[in-house]
Amino acid sequence: MSATIDEVEPLWNSREASEFLNVSQATLSRWRREQEGPPCVLVGGIARYNPPTVRAWVLEREASRG
Repeated sequence: MSATIDEVEPLWNSREASEFLNVSQATLSRWRREQEGPPCVLVGGIARYNPPTVRAWVLEREASRG
């Protein structure tokens, strides 16, 4: 079952995502170019981040280092 719009968190911009990850916006931008960081979606050509996806990315990285 897919989520309804009322169940979806607002997307983060690069500043919000970088603050959550505790990295600079430049690092996040480099990760995006190198396809290393959390997945993003382009909205009007601007990178946006789905908070649950970013959280899952962190957990995956943590588990892989376990």
